[in-house]
Amino acid sequence: MIQIQLEKAPRVSDDPIDHLRACHRRIEDRLSVLERAADYLASNRDEALEAIENSLRFFDTSGAMHTVDEEQSLFPRLRSSVTTDEAAYLNELESQHRRVEAMYDSLTEAVDRLRVDGGVPEISRYREVIGRLASAYREHISSEDRVLMGLGHRRLTLSQLQEIASEMRTRRGVRASNDVPLPNVDRIV
Repeated sequence: MIQIQLEKAPRVSDDPIDHLRACHRRIEDRLSVLERAADYLASNRDEALEAIENSLRFFDTSGAMHTVDEEQSLFPRLRSSVTTDEAAYLNELESQHRRVEAMYDSLTEAVDRLRVDGGVPEISRYREVIGRLASAYREHISSEDRVLMGLGHRRLTLSQLQEIASEMRTRRGVRASNDVPLPNVDRIV
Protein backbone atom coordinates (compact mmCIF):
# COMPACT_ATOMS: atom_id res chain seq x y z
CA MET A 1 0.00 0.00 0.00
CA ILE A 2 1.28 3.46 -0.87
CA GLN A 3 1.42 5.58 2.26
CA ILE A 4 0.71 9.23 1.63
CA GLN A 5 0.65 11.75 4.43
CA LEU A 6 0.07 15.31 3.35
CA GLU A 7 -0.12 18.58 5.20
CA LYS A 8 -3.60 19.87 5.81
CA ALA A 9 -4.23 22.97 3.73
CA PRO A 10 -4.06 26.06 5.90
CA ARG A 11 -6.72 28.72 5.80
CA VAL A 12 -5.79 31.91 3.98
CA SER A 13 -4.35 34.06 6.73
CA ASP A 14 -3.90 37.80 6.83
CA ASP A 15 -0.38 37.18 5.51
CA PRO A 16 -0.83 35.87 1.98
CA ILE A 17 2.94 35.51 1.60
CA ASP A 18 2.94 32.87 4.35
CA HIS A 19 -0.02 31.16 2.66
CA LEU A 20 1.86 31.03 -0.66
CA ARG A 21 4.92 29.60 1.09
CA ALA A 22 2.75 26.94 2.77
CA CYS A 23 1.25 26.11 -0.61
CA HIS A 24 4.79 25.54 -1.91
CA ARG A 25 5.20 22.85 0.75
CA ARG A 26 1.95 21.18 -0.37
CA ILE A 27 3.09 21.30 -4.00
CA GLU A 28 6.37 19.66 -2.99
CA ASP A 29 4.40 16.98 -1.10
CA ARG A 30 2.36 16.18 -4.21
CA LEU A 31 5.47 16.07 -6.39
CA SER A 32 6.96 13.52 -3.99
CA VAL A 33 3.80 11.43 -4.18
CA LEU A 34 3.93 11.52 -7.99
CA GLU A 35 7.58 10.43 -7.93
CA ARG A 36 7.02 7.64 -5.39
CA ALA A 37 3.98 6.36 -7.26
CA ALA A 38 6.25 5.45 -10.19
CA ASP A 39 7.87 2.79 -7.97
CA TYR A 40 4.50 1.07 -7.53
CA LEU A 41 3.06 1.24 -11.05
CA ALA A 42 4.27 -2.24 -11.96
CA SER A 43 3.53 -3.95 -8.64
CA ASN A 44 0.49 -2.08 -7.32
CA ARG A 45 -0.96 -0.31 -10.33
CA ASP A 46 -4.42 0.58 -8.96
CA GLU A 47 -3.14 2.21 -5.78
CA ALA A 48 -0.37 3.99 -7.65
CA LEU A 49 -2.86 5.38 -10.17
CA GLU A 50 -5.15 6.47 -7.34
CA ALA A 51 -2.28 8.35 -5.68
CA ILE A 52 -1.40 9.93 -9.02
CA GLU A 53 -5.03 10.94 -9.67
CA ASN A 54 -5.34 12.53 -6.23
CA SER A 55 -2.17 14.53 -6.78
CA LEU A 56 -3.28 15.63 -10.24
CA ARG A 57 -6.58 16.79 -8.76
CA PHE A 58 -4.61 18.96 -6.33
CA PHE A 59 -2.57 20.50 -9.18
CA ASP A 60 -5.74 21.10 -11.23
CA THR A 61 -7.39 22.96 -8.36
CA SER A 62 -5.18 24.35 -5.60
CA GLY A 63 -2.02 24.30 -7.70
CA ALA A 64 -3.71 26.26 -10.48
CA MET A 65 -5.19 28.67 -7.93
CA HIS A 66 -1.72 29.25 -6.47
CA THR A 67 -0.47 30.45 -9.87
CA VAL A 68 -3.49 32.74 -10.23
CA ASP A 69 -2.82 34.12 -6.74
CA GLU A 70 0.69 35.04 -7.77
CA GLU A 71 -0.05 36.34 -11.26
CA GLN A 72 -3.27 38.22 -10.59
CA SER A 73 -2.81 39.42 -7.02
CA LEU A 74 0.85 39.40 -5.97
CA PHE A 75 2.83 40.23 -9.13
CA PRO A 76 0.73 43.25 -10.22
CA ARG A 77 1.09 44.89 -6.80
CA LEU A 78 4.81 44.20 -6.68
CA ARG A 79 5.38 45.62 -10.18
CA SER A 80 4.50 49.09 -8.96
CA SER A 81 7.37 49.11 -6.46
CA VAL A 82 10.19 46.94 -7.81
CA THR A 83 13.42 47.76 -9.63
CA THR A 84 13.94 46.98 -13.30
CA ASP A 85 15.88 43.82 -12.38
CA GLU A 86 13.15 42.72 -10.00
CA ALA A 87 10.51 43.31 -12.68
CA ALA A 88 12.56 41.11 -15.02
CA TYR A 89 12.59 38.47 -12.28
CA LEU A 90 8.78 38.59 -12.05
CA ASN A 91 8.59 38.20 -15.84
CA GLU A 92 10.89 35.17 -15.61
CA LEU A 93 8.67 33.63 -12.92
CA GLU A 94 5.67 33.99 -15.22
CA SER A 95 7.66 32.34 -18.03
CA GLN A 96 8.55 29.52 -15.65
CA HIS A 97 4.85 29.12 -14.85
CA ARG A 98 4.15 28.60 -18.57
CA ARG A 99 6.99 26.07 -18.90
CA VAL A 100 5.81 24.12 -15.86
CA GLU A 101 2.25 24.15 -17.22
CA ALA A 102 3.51 22.66 -20.51
CA MET A 103 5.40 19.96 -18.57
CA TYR A 104 2.27 19.29 -16.54
CA ASP A 105 0.33 18.77 -19.78
CA SER A 106 2.96 16.19 -20.79
CA LEU A 107 2.50 14.51 -17.42
CA THR A 108 -1.27 14.25 -17.83
CA GLU A 109 -0.73 12.75 -21.29
CA ALA A 110 1.68 10.19 -19.81
CA VAL A 111 -0.89 9.35 -17.11
CA ASP A 112 -3.58 8.93 -19.77
CA ARG A 113 -1.32 6.39 -21.49
CA LEU A 114 -0.72 4.61 -18.16
CA ARG A 115 -4.46 4.21 -17.66
CA VAL A 116 -4.76 2.43 -21.01
CA ASP A 117 -1.54 0.43 -20.97
CA GLY A 118 0.70 0.36 -17.93
CA GLY A 119 3.58 -1.39 -19.62
CA VAL A 120 7.28 -0.72 -19.16
CA PRO A 121 7.47 1.96 -21.89
CA GLU A 122 4.59 3.93 -20.37
CA ILE A 123 6.05 3.65 -16.85
CA SER A 124 9.45 4.81 -18.16
CA ARG A 125 7.83 7.75 -19.92
CA TYR A 126 5.95 8.66 -16.76
CA ARG A 127 9.19 8.55 -14.71
CA GLU A 128 10.93 10.79 -17.23
CA VAL A 129 8.14 13.35 -17.34
CA ILE A 130 7.57 13.52 -13.58
CA GLY A 131 11.34 13.78 -13.05
CA ARG A 132 11.59 16.81 -15.32
CA LEU A 133 8.47 18.43 -13.88
CA ALA A 134 9.53 17.88 -10.26
CA SER A 135 13.00 19.27 -10.93
CA ALA A 136 11.67 22.38 -12.68
CA TYR A 137 9.00 22.95 -10.05
CA ARG A 138 11.41 22.57 -7.14
CA GLU A 139 13.87 25.00 -8.70
CA HIS A 140 11.04 27.48 -9.28
CA ILE A 141 9.73 27.09 -5.72
CA SER A 142 13.21 27.49 -4.26
CA SER A 143 13.66 30.75 -6.15
CA GLU A 144 10.28 32.06 -5.06
CA ASP A 145 10.97 31.12 -1.43
CA ARG A 146 14.38 32.84 -1.49
CA VAL A 147 13.57 35.93 -3.56
CA LEU A 148 9.86 36.48 -4.22
CA MET A 149 8.63 36.03 -0.67
CA GLY A 150 11.23 38.49 0.60
CA LEU A 151 10.20 41.00 -2.06
CA GLY A 152 6.59 40.64 -0.98
CA HIS A 153 7.37 41.24 2.67
CA ARG A 154 9.68 44.21 1.95
CA ARG A 155 7.73 45.97 -0.78
CA LEU A 156 4.05 45.43 -0.08
CA THR A 157 2.13 47.56 2.38
CA LEU A 158 -0.16 46.10 5.02
CA SER A 159 -3.12 47.33 2.98
CA GLN A 160 -1.83 45.57 -0.16
CA LEU A 161 -1.26 42.35 1.78
CA GLN A 162 -4.83 42.55 3.12
CA GLU A 163 -6.17 43.09 -0.42
CA ILE A 164 -4.23 40.06 -1.68
CA ALA A 165 -5.51 37.94 1.23
CA SER A 166 -9.06 39.06 0.49
CA GLU A 167 -8.73 38.14 -3.19
CA MET A 168 -7.29 34.75 -2.27
CA ARG A 169 -10.19 34.09 0.10
CA THR A 170 -12.68 35.08 -2.57
CA ARG A 171 -11.07 32.67 -5.05
CA ARG A 172 -11.48 29.91 -2.49
CA GLY A 173 -15.06 30.79 -1.58
CA VAL A 174 -14.15 31.93 1.92
CA ARG A 175 -15.62 34.87 3.82
CA ALA A 176 -13.01 37.44 4.79
CA SER A 177 -14.53 38.23 8.16
CA ASN A 178 -13.95 34.88 9.85
CA ASP A 179 -12.34 32.68 7.20
CA VAL A 180 -15.21 30.17 7.22
CA PRO A 181 -16.06 28.47 3.92
CA LEU A 182 -19.18 29.72 2.21
CA PRO A 183 -21.98 27.16 2.05
CA ASN A 184 -22.43 25.02 -1.07
CA VAL A 185 -18.93 25.62 -2.35
CA ASP A 186 -17.02 22.62 -3.65
CA ARG A 187 -13.42 23.19 -2.60
CA ILE A 188 -10.44 20.91 -2.88
CA VAL A 189 -7.46 22.25 -0.98
